[in-house]
Amino acid sequence: MQKSLYVSLIAMFAATSGALTEMHVMFPFPLLPFLEFDMAEIPDMIAFLILGPEAGILVATIHCILLYTLGAFTIFSPLMKFFAEGSMFAGILLAKRYTKRASVLAATSITARVVIMFFVTLMLYYVIMPDIYMPTAKLAMGILHISYLPPLYIAFLLVGLTSMFNVIAGAITFFVSYAIAMRLLKSFKIFDKSLL
Repeated sequence: MQKSLYVSLIAMFAATSGALTEMHVMFPFPLLPFLEFDMAEIPDMIAFLILGPEAGILVATIHCILLYTLGAFTIFSPLMKFFAEGSMFAGILLAKRYTKRASVLAATSITARVVIMFFVTLMLYYVIMPDIYMPTAKLAMGILHISYLPPLYIAFLLVGLTSMFNVIAGAITFFVSYAIAMRLLKSFKIFDKSLL
């Protein structure tokens, strides 16, 4: 693939992520409404799958920077999204060493996202920013009719619900991106760095 086309595709995927973010193409997770299924992750994953790891990481980095410039829920929100996407990328790279089967790639990418984000989220919710997330967690627990629990229990319950969110978000991101990437690969024979 020509370098100019490669750079243009990276710019196109990054711009698409930015546009989806600006248009707020997101759907709240009902149990924790501050978590949203963000369709802007899809162009990042497509770039990773068809242009290779460097392009995917670059598009995800540009997306993270755009989130900071467009205003984020907290200073950590874009970084959390970057960790979530990066963990999925790592899962795919790990699985790709052994197979290209979609089911294995999906399972490892989603598992990597859930495991890594479990620990990152626990640190954020309970250690780094408890003043922001713990009151939100207590509100969510009230909606779920769960009586008062100690803060550490609430943090683990919140992280458990966030893990459920990450399974669903990871599945949406992977399968939609995979379907589009496969279609692009069949339609255009120019993607020499494809992971598929």
